[in-house]
Amino acid sequence: MILTQYPYVDDNGNTHHNLVKTWTDDETKTLLQVETGAMYDEAIDLYPCIYTYQEVDKPVEEETQEESENQEHSEN
Repeated sequence: MILTQYPYVDDNGNTHHNLVKTWTDDETKTLLQVETGAMYDEAIDLYPCIYTYQEVDKPVEEETQEESENQEHSEN
């Protein structure tokens, strides 16, 4: 589920009435910013927020060529 916090309270306990925090409570999901296609674990935007968010599955990280080669060498 997508959650929001307004006003946003930062890690130091400071309240920001000009910011809103958006995140998902599902660890298998990430936020997709609909207007831009950008993906975030959490988003902090100016309030009122001009963006909308959807929950999507986290993308599977592709293995790089170097990681693949390192794995092959360690198996031999």
